[in-house]
Amino acid sequence: MEENKIKLSGEGIFDSALLQIKKRQERAALGHVNCIPFPFERTSQYFPGIERGTYDICTASSGVGKSKLARFLYVIIPYTFIKENPDTDIRLKIFYFSLEESKEKFMMSIISYWLFVQHNMRVSIKQLRSVGNVGYYLPDDVIAKIEEAKEYFADLEKYVTIIDHIHNPTGIFKTMKSYNESKGKWTKRTITIDGVDKEVNDTYIPDDVNEYVIAITDHIGLLRTERGLNKHETISRFSSEHCIELRNKYSNIIVNVQQQSSDKEKKQYTFKGQSIDEKLEPSLDGLANNKETQRDADNVFGLFAPDRYQMEECDGYKVNVMQDHFRMLLILKSRDGEANVRTPLFFDGACSYFKELPRIEDTGAIEKVYQYTQNL
Repeated sequence: MEENKIKLSGEGIFDSALLQIKKRQERAALGHVNCIPFPFERTSQYFPGIERGTYDICTASSGVGKSKLARFLYVIIPYTFIKENPDTDIRLKIFYFSLEESKEKFMMSIISYWLFVQHNMRVSIKQLRSVGNVGYYLPDDVIAKIEEAKEYFADLEKYVTIIDHIHNPTGIFKTMKSYNESKGKWTKRTITIDGVDKEVNDTYIPDDVNEYVIAITDHIGLLRTERGLNKHETISRFSSEHCIELRNKYSNIIVNVQQQSSDKEKKQYTFKGQSIDEKLEPSLDGLANNKETQRDADNVFGLFAPDRYQMEECDGYKVNVMQDHFRMLLILKSRDGEANVRTPLFFDGACSYFKELPRIEDTGAIEKVYQYTQNL
């Protein structure tokens, strides 16, 4: 929905669709990508990657890691892709509206991830802040590694704008609209109202059709209510009006983090007293504050932590061994693909790290993961 919006005279919808197909085919033939690739192999078979002009939701129960998942998928992965593929023609700009934590704490989460990936140092945000036992402080060698990475993070900030002072939907929308308007122009058309011709905006044309503009709001349950609206109505306006306009008119990539309702935390049982474990998993009807957001979204991802409910296994994986290091990623909705897709993940909350687990039949590789998690 993002490109080739200008139609030639006499051009029909079929011709416009065919033109998009051919242009994307040409890009692929030249070695370019039409999306920022997804990091998990099994999921990417159904969801290849991040595309312009899409609206995604990341959801999970409180404390499971939905914010960390959003940062991993929509900040770390896109930035890493851009840096590891200098010949790509994709440009990147990310706006992260942090409603729950300060911009400094957000940056600490990225520093924690970077230390783990680059130096195999497992340092949590609490440790970065020297919070712990009396007399604990961050070791000098960790400080030295962080200081060495100053250029890396200065470069990151060229791509990522962290905003922690705007909490209302109108403010978020105006920020994004202002950026878009500065990066493109409108074609015009004439309409007649009461016999008077009036020139109005028709189609927005970006200066750079290959710039991926990502707007992440974390999380929408913390949005301040707009005047005269309650929480549910505020989220409805934000999702159905603001997010849809940013997606449809400007081809922005919208990412909303949304919590699951507290009811999803409660175990449910059959009349025989057996636990219905699937009822604990995130779902579309489990979205908190406003379930209707999923109607607006193109894709909805859920994150599930079975260890929280003392589950021994999940899809054959030994949760009792991996404990809180096991997560299940679920595609709850995919407008252009297949839903109900499950991908088991290794998760290290201390450093916001996710990695797809080996297939369950690869017993040797799985055993190595079990041994690794037991040593953490």
